Amino acid sequence: MLEKIIFQFDRISERFSAVFDFFGSRIKNLFFGHFGIRLTYRRELVVTLMGLAAVIIFFSPWAWLIWIGIAAMMAGMFLWLIIIFSWTLDPLIDYKIRISKIKKWGERLLKYLSGEFKDLENRHHLEAYAWGKLAYFEELKNEVANFSKTNLLQKFLGRFFSTFMFLILGYAFIYYGLHKIIGLSFVSAGELAGFGRFGSIWDFVYYSAITMATVGYGDIYPVHILAKFFVLTEVLYGALLVIFLISSFTAIAIPLTAERQKALLGEIEKEIKNIEKVFAEIKQLKGGA
Repeated sequence: MLEKIIFQFDRISERFSAVFDFFGSRIKNLFFGHFGIRLTYRRELVVTLMGLAAVIIFFSPWAWLIWIGIAAMMAGMFLWLIIIFSWTLDPLIDYKIRISKIKKWGERLLKYLSGEFKDLENRHHLEAYAWGKLAYFEELKNEVANFSKTNLLQKFLGRFFSTFMFLILGYAFIYYGLHKIIGLSFVSAGELAGFGRFGSIWDFVYYSAITMATVGYGDIYPVHILAKFFVLTEVLYGALLVIFLISSFTAIAIPLTAERQKALLGEIEKEIKNIEKVFAEIKQLKGGA
């Protein structure tokens, strides 16, 4: 009888382990997979989303629109956390983003030249386009070649600080919006004692900052269930930010960074050779002329 109970218990434990492994792999793919890397290429859109959400929360007089702003702010901050963890996965991803931008810039330049200077021959358009891309790629090549752990440390510290500020301001607007919709979502000890009014955006920036820093003076505290929920998520995000900082320092010591640097230089060299092919084609056109 005892053996049968142990056997059934082991089967249940295995099923629970399988469930945890499933969700663990999904979370890993979300933060460290291709989605996070692709999202990094669109980080300006994430910042724009958070900025738009802040404007909606601050100026909107309608509760339903403020709720949309709060949801958009939460989504934006979550996506931003995915981006910074992707940065940890590939410390040189900034340079890959710049390669992509240079390619798109070159395509736009060629299209502009072809439309604006129709009186010029096509080879002149190609030559200007090629010289422009070549200048950017040569500059990028020198920058990647001189890349060091010191540069990487500076980037990581900059990202940590910017993410810290994003989270503080983002949650400040969430708290402010919640206070606009639900008047007693937060309580101020100073207001109760008659020392001043409470409820401005600066009050919530202050509260968000001390919450993120885990100081907790106790002068402002959440009383509504939703307010407590959002404060709990901010504390969780703050813990994830510390994990990001620790993993960033670990990434600096990983020897693979040098291999990625070499591979990236090879990719830039490939793009430069493609531009040199364009110059060769232009030379043939000149010879034919």
